[in-house]
Amino acid sequence: MALNLFYPFLGWMMLFVLLPVGLSQAGNSPILLLDRRPFYTPSVMTILSGQSVQWYNQSMQPHTVTHDGCGRGRRCAFASEHLHPGERFSVSGLSPGLYSYHCEIHPFMRGRIQVKRIAQNPGVTEL
Repeated sequence: MALNLFYPFLGWMMLFVLLPVGLSQAGNSPILLLDRRPFYTPSVMTILSGQSVQWYNQSMQPHTVTHDGCGRGRRCAFASEHLHPGERFSVSGLSPGLYSYHCEIHPFMRGRIQVKRIAQNPGVTEL
């Protein structure tokens, strides 16, 4: 009888523990900006081509989200204004590839977006 009560509880616990991890890898939850390491959480986000990615400043100070290509003679894929506590920034339409980014105010804050191509076979994704 005790096991009958335990299994539903275990199922709910797995849902609450595993669901946020899966969503952060799929690009469905925002990247949090924090005042402590890893600063951008998750520090690497994988999304599919056509999906958007969003950052949410959960820290107590302003930050930016600036693609490393901006201002260096390369294509600037995205750059936010100063994001004050509680503000959000989102980007969509990124081509497949790897996008490293940083905070202009705090250059030690670094993150990366990996955009994967949607394969012709709906059950498979490619880089």
